[in-house]
Amino acid sequence: MRKSITVAIALLAPLVLAACSTTGSGKPPSETAVTTARYQKSALYGLWYSNADDGTSQALALLLLKADGSATDFLIVSDKNAMQKIVQQSSWSYDAERNVFEQTVSEVSTQNGKAPATVTHPHEVIRASVELVKLDNKVMGIKFKREDGEVTGYLKGSAAMLEKLKHIR
Repeated sequence: MRKSITVAIALLAPLVLAACSTTGSGKPPSETAVTTARYQKSALYGLWYSNADDGTSQALALLLLKADGSATDFLIVSDKNAMQKIVQQSSWSYDAERNVFEQTVSEVSTQNGKAPATVTHPHEVIRASVELVKLDNKVMGIKFKREDGEVTGYLKGSAAMLEKLKHIR
């Protein structure tokens, strides 16, 4: 399992960094930080994704942010011999004044191949600043910068992708 997660990170990191590179101050958010970017909470709603394929392994990361404050993260990593699926349930909020996204993880399900999933119930709080990536004033992606400086980026998913996701849960 650790190898699959390592492979997923190795596959996704270059894609995320390349797709979401930007200039800026690089300061991580804190409890009292105020940044210049301010978005409406509704701009964050929807499906966000990142994928990678190195020819032998594939990884797909999905983040679904719902208007009711719930969120689901999916990470699916596969190669020719194995597949791992991690599903994380959480709640989320966004403080537009401080540009702080907060996600509270309540459940993590890990499934290796066709084996039954293992479910844990951590209580992890993740805080990040948000930057929407736009092209011709259309949102194309989102970038989260955590307090520890880690950056995660996703591309905006379509309505068709969201419909397909409903059928594979």
